Amino acid sequence: MYRAFACLTEEHTAWVVALAACICWISCAVALKLEQRVQAHRHGPIWLLASGFSIGAGIWSTHFIGMLGYDPGVVLGYEPRTTLLSLLVAIAAATAAFLLARATPSRWAGAGAGLVLGIGIAGMHFLGIAGVRLPGHFTWDPALAVTAIAAGCLLSAVGMAIHVGPSGPRARFAAATVLTLAIAVLHFLAMAAARVVPDPALAIPQLGLARGVLAGGIAAMMAVILAFAALTLMLDHLRRINVALARQSHMLREKTLLLDATLDSMDQGLIMVDAGGAVRVCNERALALLDLPRAMMQAQPSYRAVLRHEASRRERRLTDRSSRAWIERGEAGQTQVHERARPNGLVLEIRTVPLADGGFVRTFTDITERKAAEAEVARLARHDVLTGLPNRALFHETLARSLADIALRGGACAVLYLDLDGFKSVNDSLGHQAGDELLRRVAAGLRRAAGDGAVARLGGDEFAVLSDGGAAEAAALAERLIALFDSPFSVAGHRVGVGLSIGIALAPEHGMDAEPLYRRADLALYRAKAEGRGTYRIFTPAMDEEAEERRMLERDLRQALDDDTLSLHYQPQVDGYTGALVGFEALLRWTHPVRGSVAPSVFVPLAEETGLIVVLGDWVLREACREAAQWAQPLKVAVNLSPRQFQKPDLPESVLAILAETGLSPDRLELEVTESIIINDMARAVGILRRLKGYGIRISMDDFGTGYASLATLQAFPFDKLKIDRSFVAQLGTGPQAAVIVRAVLSLGRSLGMGVVAEGVETHAQMKFLTEEACGEMQGYLFGKPRPIADYAAAVGAPAVAVGAPAVAVAAGSGLAAAG
Repeated sequence: MYRAFACLTEEHTAWVVALAACICWISCAVALKLEQRVQAHRHGPIWLLASGFSIGAGIWSTHFIGMLGYDPGVVLGYEPRTTLLSLLVAIAAATAAFLLARATPSRWAGAGAGLVLGIGIAGMHFLGIAGVRLPGHFTWDPALAVTAIAAGCLLSAVGMAIHVGPSGPRARFAAATVLTLAIAVLHFLAMAAARVVPDPALAIPQLGLARGVLAGGIAAMMAVILAFAALTLMLDHLRRINVALARQSHMLREKTLLLDATLDSMDQGLIMVDAGGAVRVCNERALALLDLPRAMMQAQPSYRAVLRHEASRRERRLTDRSSRAWIERGEAGQTQVHERARPNGLVLEIRTVPLADGGFVRTFTDITERKAAEAEVARLARHDVLTGLPNRALFHETLARSLADIALRGGACAVLYLDLDGFKSVNDSLGHQAGDELLRRVAAGLRRAAGDGAVARLGGDEFAVLSDGGAAEAAALAERLIALFDSPFSVAGHRVGVGLSIGIALAPEHGMDAEPLYRRADLALYRAKAEGRGTYRIFTPAMDEEAEERRMLERDLRQALDDDTLSLHYQPQVDGYTGALVGFEALLRWTHPVRGSVAPSVFVPLAEETGLIVVLGDWVLREACREAAQWAQPLKVAVNLSPRQFQKPDLPESVLAILAETGLSPDRLELEVTESIIINDMARAVGILRRLKGYGIRISMDDFGTGYASLATLQAFPFDKLKIDRSFVAQLGTGPQAAVIVRAVLSLGRSLGMGVVAEGVETHAQMKFLTEEACGEMQGYLFGKPRPIADYAAAVGAPAVAVGAPAVAVAAGSGLAAAG
């Protein structure tokens, strides 16, 4: 190794060594870059030879630059043919190495190519040395020479293995550096292995190429290599430009195709016209909507030609010049939107947008379906969906026009308010679908009888009819309408019988404004229903007085509730076997400060109608529980629940809160409900009843036997008691059918494990019959009338009396005689 170091430091010029290394690295980098382009872009053999030439010439130049800086102590020259042959060997070896490296791209193939290149470098070196002319001869150190060849081949293999791996600037830099090191190591180790032995006996030979000529050749080689480098940079730049252009071209083509596809898939027709009147863009939808020729999409015809085409086509059908306005240019500088109907029935929305260059873009949107939908929405807003009849709003407009016409020209008209009798039972028994079908059949019949446009559905089972003429005409029409309901309707396979009640208000006699006529026709309808249904009534001023009376009564009832002037009366209930007092039914009473005692049959329906019954019901329940909690005897108290109260979703919680507030045990409270509560919404009502019963509260069915689906109701919910309606008890002893019904109810109660209470017991004969039939409990005037609880103070404060018949003795013995 000392010899190699001495050769490098003592026999070579330092700056020449650095120059040779730089030229070698540049040559290797250029050659590797060119070879990568050959592989990546599939260039022809010329470029492969250029790659081999670059690295081969660079290696050769490196060698001879080093030789120029080599000073063995004698004059050197170079034989031309051998020197040229060494150049060809280097180029051929490099080309062969590149071919081998890319034949099967892998690290091992690269290493093999590096070995070929290393052998070529060694061949070039020793051929170059063989071409040296000097007055003497070379002697060699075999060990150093073999080391030089081995080191050069090994480093070349590593460099080419790096080169065929993943490409990139870093890999190319590393490969060029390793190859430069391979060439330098092989050259300087080989030069260290050589010794020049002068021989004075030898004549000075012809030196051949002088150092200056060789330097010129080296400079020419480097110029070529630098030219290749410049060409590579230029090609890379051009390639990047071409790639960018190709990418932009591809994007432009894709955007063009996308634009074309978008235009042709648009639901809108589109035409773009330039300032000169030429059609620049026209999509498929425009051709279809405007019935234009397909040449519009390719030939860019004049927009005036489009006008002529449309005009000539239209002139065969239309004479109205305004029909051509759909395609004429609008005002400059303004976006315009308008609608036009086409002869083929289409309705187009046309939007014109002016362009800065004087042209414009016009879009055509088919709004036929939208306009039809808007018309349908407008129709539905003024007509009933179920029956197709005019609704309240349209009827109001029709009536207003009729009244205005009467005010202007004279005449008369009538408003008929119609309400179906028994419709609710149809809904309850057959379901809402059957109810809807019945309403449609009724609507059709009313339309036929009164005329199309005169009938309106106001909602539910309420209708209105507008009649021309006075009272006689209105009465005749009312009779015809009522006659429609003489025969039952066929609905869902059932024969359904419903009636019709009608209230009539006349104009101008009863008013010339719609609202007063509505109100007075409604009052007349209320009177018709109150007087038997299935009839008609014409409004009279007395009905207004009655309505005012009802309003005042409602106001006073609300005031009575606020002033706490209502009271509860209690009617006794006795055991049917022993005659002992078992409890009371709490009943609401109202004493008016002016009217005196107001019958429950008067104010309870009013409270039901106005919704006040909910507040009254809560008050009754709270007061009854509070009073019963103070009794010394653990008697039960029965309270009626209104159907309106069952509409409260928190009814069970409200009842439980009242029990907690008053301190009454739940097993002492008995809630009486009517069958209609369950029939209206069975699932919901049964759920509420089960929750109440779950609290320990007793549930009894009031007025049993008066409904039409009692058995189904009993099957849906296990009541604690059944209350036989007073209408059946009152006929005991006079009607044999009543006795049969009462026995059946008592037997049904025993079979179902339910107690039975008989209401309305007023005679000893009735009591005797019920006792013999083992009726569980009785209630009626025979045992005591509804009175304030103070009248029964002895009964609620003393132990219950158990005395045999007659039951009147029970009343006397327990303090009830006074109540009787």
